[in-house]
Amino acid sequence: MEKSLRRFARRILLVHLALLVPLLAVIFVASREVYQSARAQALEQAQKQQQLLVNETASGLRGYYDSIFGDLELFAPVSPDEEGAEDRIPDAETGEPVIKNPRGLRPSLMLAQQLNGRVFHLFLVEKGTHRVIQKYGVQANNPTVEQLVERNRDWIDALNQPTITPLERFSDARGETRGYNLIGVPTAQPRAPRRPAVNSGGPSVLIASVPVRGAAKRFLDEVNRSNLSGALLLDDAMTIMAASRPQLIGTSAAAQADPHVKAVMQELGKTEGSGTALLPTPFQIGDEQFAPSVVSVEPVRVLDKQWHVVIASRLSDVDAVVSRLFRRAAFWAIFVAASMTAILVSTSAQLIRNRARMERERHELLEKELRQARDIQLAWLPRDHGNRAGLDIATVNQPASRISGDFYNWFELPDGRTCVAIGDVTGHGMAAAFLMATMQLLVRNTMPRTGHPGRCLEEINRQLCTQVFNGQFVTLLILVLDPASRTVEVGTAGHPAPLCSDGQGFRPLKLEPNLVLGVEKDSAYPTESFKLPANSAILLYTDGVVDTESTDGDRFGLERLRGSVRGGLGGAQSLIRRAVGAIESFRGTQSIADDLTLVAIQLQPLPAVQPAPPAELSGSAVYGGDAGLGQGGPLPGTRRAV
Repeated sequence: MEKSLRRFARRILLVHLALLVPLLAVIFVASREVYQSARAQALEQAQKQQQLLVNETASGLRGYYDSIFGDLELFAPVSPDEEGAEDRIPDAETGEPVIKNPRGLRPSLMLAQQLNGRVFHLFLVEKGTHRVIQKYGVQANNPTVEQLVERNRDWIDALNQPTITPLERFSDARGETRGYNLIGVPTAQPRAPRRPAVNSGGPSVLIASVPVRGAAKRFLDEVNRSNLSGALLLDDAMTIMAASRPQLIGTSAAAQADPHVKAVMQELGKTEGSGTALLPTPFQIGDEQFAPSVVSVEPVRVLDKQWHVVIASRLSDVDAVVSRLFRRAAFWAIFVAASMTAILVSTSAQLIRNRARMERERHELLEKELRQARDIQLAWLPRDHGNRAGLDIATVNQPASRISGDFYNWFELPDGRTCVAIGDVTGHGMAAAFLMATMQLLVRNTMPRTGHPGRCLEEINRQLCTQVFNGQFVTLLILVLDPASRTVEVGTAGHPAPLCSDGQGFRPLKLEPNLVLGVEKDSAYPTESFKLPANSAILLYTDGVVDTESTDGDRFGLERLRGSVRGGLGGAQSLIRRAVGAIESFRGTQSIADDLTLVAIQLQPLPAVQPAPPAELSGSAVYGGDAGLGQGGPLPGTRRAV
């Protein structure tokens, strides 16, 4: 029952596991798909928002520098012969277009006020001589105007149109590094008589130094203060002009060795410097490490240069938003998975419990039927142990399972002799028990009619061969005892020869084994006669006795059986106890594999005495010789065909 129940439980668990695994796989794939879809949507939304932010920042920076240039251009005087001068407002007296400012105001009065807070230096310098013609009200002490002119002589001389320089870095009085861009607008001194002369030489350039910090403070600091993103400003040479990390200022982004940064720079070249890219792994700019980010870039046109605004936000911030959504989805996915698992486990447990209950009930019913069958089987076996017509008979029958395939019987024949039969049906269990019952009936009904063991075996064999017993066969031994004359007639069909003793030792009767019953219908079974010694005993047994195994795999064998009962006789019951004790001691905890049956017959029984308990066999004591029986050979008999 336990093996069947384990197989059923294993099968149920495997079936439910086969259902659970695909379910969990579907939940996992669905959850992963939800997460990836949500992450893709979040990234797309973040990219759109970031692109909008970088566009607004770029527009603000463009307007900031355009306003400075516009103010410079508005106040810069031009000569009448310059291109586009005919579109300027003419002078009030001469009618010649000599100045942009129709009011004739001095630039120092309005320009300084207009540019205050956006530029650090504002001055007019003459080309060639590099003489500072005019310094306006907007001033910074470090660097000085002269230092700026000295560092940019070539740029001033080559300036023919409004332009802006690359980033220049200076250390102020406090040792802090500041970055500037110089905006230059070419001018010429007007020839209007009512304006005081400020330039008696060649062409001049109006120059303003614009601190990058001012633009970054207005347009980048708000982005950099956010915990979600950071901003960079790159010039046309991809040099970082402003950044959330000051140590990056002056670093060339185009010269970075990081492959991810290079890939982004190459992508910028393909898209004319505009777009959004993902950097899914950590990257490095200069000596600074950055986490995986979403990077958006937008070009900024400042005069004749194209700068770039870069805004980056960490992917972890996007993932954090997705994770909150995914945790809720994962919670319900886990809840569904746990619920389905609980349902399947509960179903499995219920099925196993029901099967276990059914198996128990079936087992109990089977046990009850087996007990009843065993009781019926025992009822077929004789129980009147003791003196019977000068014989003392004792038996033992121990089945390998609940039902035995061995059988024995004895009864009186019409002429007063006693018939003793012992047999063994192949196998054990219910099939053997049914055939055993059939054999009991056949022996009981056939022997009184035939009167001879051999003839009885032949009749039984013919009847068995006409029936179908699923390939089973029977070994059978029949003895007819006459205690008065101490003679015994024996017929055997493949059964082990009985052991006979005169009170000193046991040895087998010399019998032809013959063929078992139920194989050949025409098999002959002769009857053999023996003269028994006085006070002799006979021990009948089935092959389950000698085939008993120990825990080491040794076989009990015939010699151990003979050794267990040798010595003085104490009656049939004593013989049985000695043999059973030796068998139990030999096998130990090893279960018996075949039915075990013994029948002991004592002729001319002795006065009743209390038999001593059987001694346990040990060592080689069981292999001793048999006193009074020569070398232990079989007892000879007389064969008689009946």
